Amino acid sequence: AWPPAPADWPFWVEDDDRGIAGEAGAAGTGWAAPEASLTAAPAPARPAPSRPAPGRPAPGQFTGHAGAGPGAPAQFLGRAKTSGFAIASFVFGLLGGVLLSVIFGIVALVRIRRRGQRGKGFAIAGLVLSGAWVLVVGVAIAVLVIEQPGRSAATGQIAHQGTASILSLHSGDCFQNPAGSGLIHVRNVTAVPCTTAHNAQVFAIFEVKAAGYPGHAAMLQLADRGCRARIPRYVDRTKLTGTMSLHFVFPEPDSWAAGRRSVSCLIVDSSKDLTSSLLR
Repeated sequence: AWPPAPADWPFWVEDDDRGIAGEAGAAGTGWAAPEASLTAAPAPARPAPSRPAPGRPAPGQFTGHAGAGPGAPAQFLGRAKTSGFAIASFVFGLLGGVLLSVIFGIVALVRIRRRGQRGKGFAIAGLVLSGAWVLVVGVAIAVLVIEQPGRSAATGQIAHQGTASILSLHSGDCFQNPAGSGLIHVRNVTAVPCTTAHNAQVFAIFEVKAAGYPGHAAMLQLADRGCRARIPRYVDRTKLTGTMSLHFVFPEPDSWAAGRRSVSCLIVDSSKDLTSSLLR
């Protein structure tokens, strides 16, 4: 049932295992093969390895960026990592950690340049934010210094106008009392030289001698009695008018607990601005 073998086959095998030169071949029932077919065909020649064209990589060679290979920078071997120092610099810059932000930002820029890491934008942003914090703090300090009243080195009295806590005023200091405040809950006032228009002056300050806080009512009586007793000693009575009134500032329990024991005695004029001191 097998089809005739092609004439150019190099060899053939009898299907009844009788061999190539068996009886079937003599009887004409098998396949006959020419003598040349018993010789093994020569093995096909292997093609010579081709050399790559100049500028093109050989088969199997890395085909990434030029110069890649062992020891190549990280950007040639895959996606580079973002520098953790750069991110830290940005975060501390947002939070106001100026010193740490600057340190991490400088370290990040150095490592990014050497290792080819990402995150340069974060590092620069952290440094910029740190600079902004320094600028804001500097401006705030400058404003506070400018607003503070300047005092004369010779007399200790206020020579330049400025904002001050009413509790920080000295005896003899003049200031502008906020209109209609009655000095209730007043914390900051505009202190001015007494030759500048003003409507209030501190004429005496004294300490309360007590083992513990005497209470609001008792403190009120102590302050009133102590300030009235000091008017003849410190105030020029000829300068007092009917529009002036006596005020005082004394410590509340929280201030007492913080160590404040002094009472400030004040004279306030409700009708006009004064241009001189009321003290003797």
